[in-house]
Amino acid sequence: MNSGWLPVGAAAATSALLLFGAPAGSPGGMLLAVLATLPLFLVGLSWGLFHGAASGAAATFAILLSVSTSAGLYYGLINALPAALLIWQAERSPEQPVRLVLLLTASAAAPILAAALYFSMQDGGLEGAIRAQLEPMLIGSVVDQSGNTPPQWREFVDTMVGLFPAIAAISWAMLIAVNGALAQGVLRRFGKNRLPTPDIAAIRAPRAMVTVFVAILATGFLPGSLGFLANNLVLVAALPLFFGGLSIMHWSLRRSGSPGLWLGMLYVLLMVFGWPALILALIGLLDAIFDFRGRAGPPPAAPTV
Repeated sequence: MNSGWLPVGAAAATSALLLFGAPAGSPGGMLLAVLATLPLFLVGLSWGLFHGAASGAAATFAILLSVSTSAGLYYGLINALPAALLIWQAERSPEQPVRLVLLLTASAAAPILAAALYFSMQDGGLEGAIRAQLEPMLIGSVVDQSGNTPPQWREFVDTMVGLFPAIAAISWAMLIAVNGALAQGVLRRFGKNRLPTPDIAAIRAPRAMVTVFVAILATGFLPGSLGFLANNLVLVAALPLFFGGLSIMHWSLRRSGSPGLWLGMLYVLLMVFGWPALILALIGLLDAIFDFRGRAGPPPAAPTV
């Protein structure tokens, strides 16, 4: 009798192969690697937390034995553990999607805090460690006709070094969110989802996040390692505000004549340009303070044809 172990094994093998099966650095390999958590979500959201966590654990041990200890630990911390935590939260509070957002935000902030603590006893702290790794690769990659690095490129590298932890954490968080949403969408399409699909239009950042965001933002003006840490954490802390703004857009466009078209255009703008995310975060910040949806009441009824 199939008790779910076949899907567990298939998900573990598929997830590990997606991450390490393709040649490193190849475009195809990078594309497959971003889908590494998808099999874990597919099993967890259809069979339950135990099977989803078992899939991640099996893949972690397989990578530990077949690739390396560091690769296995990397997979476990970056893919298996976050997927299990999000599946657990989805089962625990299926009608409160904002808790998924807050858990995802905390998971993105934790590695930055851990790295800052780890490098705190070294000269330059976390910023110095990142600069030592990135600058040799990036500074010499662009030179002018005289063989010197243009000052504009140096400024860009300084910006990348200054925000690298936040960029990496936010990129990871968005990939995890996309994999989870994609898995739920596939399962719902075939009637295999155990849990209701979270309503993105119901997400509203807690008002306490405004206080947290402002406090971290103010700390970013301090010099040294603490300011560097705060400047990165403030972008991660903006994730619930971004999702709150995105929720407002879903809520307001849901009753329009063609919500799919407008939302599709919004997501294209987000993927191509990125800067609309700042506007959405600002909208989410204002909504957390003033509660636009609570003041406006329910959206109008859907038009009948």
